[in-house]
Amino acid sequence: VAPLPEALAGATPEAKHAARRFLATCLEIVNGYRPAGHVRPLSSPAEAAGIVEQLASAATRIGGRRRPGQPPRTVRLQRLRVCEPRPGVAEAAAAVGVAGRTWAVAFRIERRRGNWVGVSVEVL
Repeated sequence: VAPLPEALAGATPEAKHAARRFLATCLEIVNGYRPAGHVRPLSSPAEAAGIVEQLASAATRIGGRRRPGQPPRTVRLQRLRVCEPRPGVAEAAAAVGVAGRTWAVAFRIERRRGNWVGVSVEVL
């Protein structure tokens, strides 16, 4: 039996790029630039409904209600950390901010059939 490869302290450039792309789509949803369903093509089919629900809820909690004429509050990435506990699996934690508040976003993406797909998202 071959030994399992060691976990990476960081992540491969490919995993980092995939994590940034997935997070960018999530932030566009939270900011109201995209409907929550747009994350489905970037998600595992089995987990897509949960990811959509989590992002739709976050959009309501973070974005809040705007009055007519009030400019939108844009959630911006402050910091992103990505690690690969094993090849083809990346876990990330991001700090995002809006209106003087900071929120945490934790997510996991996995490489399946040559594509990176989201399998879980938590917005705290």
